[in-house]
Amino acid sequence: MAQRFLAPAVTFEGIITQNGTVSADDHVVTRGYLHGNVLNGIHPDSANYASVVADGGVNKLKIDPLTITSVTVNTTATDLADFISNVYTGSNFQEGDIVFLTTPSPIESYIHNGGSAGTAADWNLVNSGLSDAQIRAKFSASAGIDYNAATGVFTADQSEIQAFFSAGAGLAYSGGQFSLSATSDQISEGSNNLFHTDARSRASISIASVAGPDVQLLQYNNSTGVLSVELSDVFSEFSAGTGLSYSNGVYALNADTSMVAEDASALYFTTGRVDAHLSGGTGITYSSGVIALNADTSMVAESGNLYFTDSRARNAISVDTNGLAYNALTGQIALNADTDDIAEGSNLYHTVARARNSIQADPAAGNLLTFNQSSGDILVALSSFRKGFANQTLTANTGLNLTHSLGERLVHVSAMDGSGNAVDLEVVYTSNTVVQVKSTVSLTGIDIAISI
Repeated sequence: MAQRFLAPAVTFEGIITQNGTVSADDHVVTRGYLHGNVLNGIHPDSANYASVVADGGVNKLKIDPLTITSVTVNTTATDLADFISNVYTGSNFQEGDIVFLTTPSPIESYIHNGGSAGTAADWNLVNSGLSDAQIRAKFSASAGIDYNAATGVFTADQSEIQAFFSAGAGLAYSGGQFSLSATSDQISEGSNNLFHTDARSRASISIASVAGPDVQLLQYNNSTGVLSVELSDVFSEFSAGTGLSYSNGVYALNADTSMVAEDASALYFTTGRVDAHLSGGTGITYSSGVIALNADTSMVAESGNLYFTDSRARNAISVDTNGLAYNALTGQIALNADTDDIAEGSNLYHTVARARNSIQADPAAGNLLTFNQSSGDILVALSSFRKGFANQTLTANTGLNLTHSLGERLVHVSAMDGSGNAVDLEVVYTSNTVVQVKSTVSLTGIDIAISI
C-alpha cells in the first residue's frame, strides 16, 4: 500500500531523494533527470545578460539588454571620500558599476550613477548598516522603565514602579514602603492580652466579705457595675447623746448655752470675740468674719501627692513590647507588630502543607499529569506519552507490530536510521495499544518513537 500525502500543499525544508526510473507523467523527477533533459538555468557567465521567464506556463530564455557592470571590493578606503581621493579618477568607473567598502563598519556599498563630476555626486549609497544611533532610536520604554536613546541604556524608574503598588486594609504605603496601620478592630484577639469590655471589667471586681458582728454596708452589682451603700444599715449604727438628736443618719443640735457654763477659758461665741482672734495667712484672706482662699499650687509644698507633669505622666506608662512600641519622651504609643504577634483568624497564614493540599491533578480520564502532595512534585511522565523502540529490523513489505500501550489509537510515529536520517514508513493504526509499520525495502538498525 502506497502512503498518501493528502494535504493541499506540502513544503519540504530538507533534501528529497528518489529511487526508481522516471517513466510516467505523474512521476516526480530528480535533479539528475532535470540536468540531463531540461533547460533549467543560466550559466554564471551569462547571468547578467540572460534569464528564464515563465510564458504561458512554459519557461523561456530571455536575453537582457547587454549592459556590462563591474563589482569592486575595496578593503582599504575608510569611507567614500577616501575612496574618491585614492581610487576614483572620475573616468575609471561607469554607470551601474558597484563598489563595496569593507573597512567601514557596517560595510558600505555605492553604485555609479553615470555622473562625471569626479566627486561623491557621481555615486549613490546602495546599502549601509544601521549606526548605533539609528539602532538606539528604534527602541523605547514603557511605564516603570526609562530609556536613554543617546546611550542605549535602560534603567528602572523607581517612582513609576512604586506607583504600581497601593496599600489595603490595615496597611499604609508611601515612597515604596509598606507599614502597618491597623486598629484593634482589624486585629484578632489573642488568649492572653484581651480587649476591654464592660462585662470583663465588672467581672474583675468583687466586695470583700465582712466577718464577725460588723455589718456589710457596701453592695456591688456585677451585671451593671454599680457600687452602693445601704444607708439604712449605716444609720442603724449611730445614735445621739446630750444636746443632739439623730434620725435616719441626720444629727441635729438640740442644746443651748444654758446647758454649758461659760468661764474665763471657754467663753461663749460672739462675732467680736472671733474677729479679734482671726486673720489671714499665706493663701488665705480674712475680713469681717469671711475667710477666703487666695492660693495656688505654688504655695502648697509637694509631699506624697505629687503634682502633674508631662514627664511624670509619660514615665508612669509602659507597654508590652510584643507588638507595641512606646516613646517615653513624646508619650507616643505605636503598633509594632508582625504576623507572629497576630493570632490567625479565618484568613489563614501560608504553609507549605496548606499550599500543596489546595492543589490536585485533574482526575479526568486520559490526564497525564500527577501531583505528589507530600513533596509538591508535579510530574508528566515521559512514558505516558512516548514509547521508544530501538534498533528495529524491517523486512520489505512486511508489517511490524509495535505495542506502545499509550491508550490512544491515533498516535505519531517517527523513525530514523543509524545515521540519524529520518525514515518515512507506512503506518497502520491497529488499536489503542498497537501500531503496525511497514517499509518497501528491508531496513536494519531503525529507531522508532511513538508518541501522543
